Amino acid sequence: MAHWSKMAEVGTSWGLNLTFFVYRVLGERMVRLLLHPIVFWFLLFAPGARRNSSAYLSRLRGVGAFAHAPTWRDNYRHLHAFASSALDKVAAWMGRIDRNRLIFEKQADLYALRDSGRGAVIIGSHLGSLETARALAAHLGQQRKINAIVYTDHAIRFNAILARSNPGFAVNLIQVSRLGPDTAIELTEKIDRGELLFIVGDRTPAAENGRVALAEFLGAPAPFAQGPFILASLLKCPVYLFFCLSEGSGSERRFHIHFEHFVERVELPRKTRDAALQALIQRYADRLAYYCRIAPLQWFNFYDFWHS
Repeated sequence: MAHWSKMAEVGTSWGLNLTFFVYRVLGERMVRLLLHPIVFWFLLFAPGARRNSSAYLSRLRGVGAFAHAPTWRDNYRHLHAFASSALDKVAAWMGRIDRNRLIFEKQADLYALRDSGRGAVIIGSHLGSLETARALAAHLGQQRKINAIVYTDHAIRFNAILARSNPGFAVNLIQVSRLGPDTAIELTEKIDRGELLFIVGDRTPAAENGRVALAEFLGAPAPFAQGPFILASLLKCPVYLFFCLSEGSGSERRFHIHFEHFVERVELPRKTRDAALQALIQRYADRLAYYCRIAPLQWFNFYDFWHS
C-alpha cells in the first residue's frame, strides 16, 4: 500500500491553473458552479478516493455519527466538500475571506496566548480549512508570525499556484522531511521570538523511519505521528489545537474556528516516555474524532488511514 506522501496528486497543473484563472477573472460563484462536473468526474474515475471516502464514513456510522451505509451520493458530497475547501484555500491566500465570515469559538485560550506574547506549537488536522489559520495572526497582533511546517512535495503544484496568487505565500512555509539539529535550532529561535509553529497531527511521517503510535480513532486503531508532540517537548512551549469547520455556501459561507489549549508544556520523562507520548496522541485523536462527529463530511484524508 502506498504511503500518502507517495500518492499521485489529484488533478493536473493545467486544471488547477484554469481553476485559479477563472476564480480570479470571473469570481467565486462561477468557480463553484464548475465544481459540480469536476467532482462528478472524480467520482467516476478516482475509485481510490471514493473507496476511502466510504471507509471513513463507515467508521463514522460504526460510532453512531453517520446515519446509514455510505452511498455514491455521500461520496459525492464528501468530495465536493473537499473541492470547496480547496477553493477556500485560494480565497484565503488571495485575501478574499472577510473577517466577518470568521467565527472564533471560545476565545479565552486565543486571548490568553495573545496576552502572554509567547511562542507556541499549534497542532491542526485535515479537518475543514487549514488556511483560515492565517486569521490567527490578525487576532494575535501584527507582531505574531505563523509558520507552517509542511511536506510540500505532497501538493507541490497547488502550492505553486497559491504562491502566484500571493507573492508572500511561501515566506511562512518551512519544508521538512525530518527534524534535524539545524531545523530544531531554527524552530527554537522562532518560538523565542514569540512566533507560532503550525503542524498537522493526522498524517504519518513521509520519512520511512518516522515514528508513529497507534491510537483509537472512530472505533479502530490508527497510526498517528509522534513528531508533533516530540517537537513540542523539545521547544518547551505551550501547545494548542486548531480545528476549522465551515457552513453555508458562497458569500454566506462561514468558518467556525476552534482554538483550544492542549497542554502548557509537553513533558516526556525518560522512564515513561512511550506512555506519555501515547497519552498525548490519544487525547489528540479523541479531539479530532469529536470534531469529525460534528462535521462528518469535512475530514479530507482520502487514503487508507487505518491501514485496513
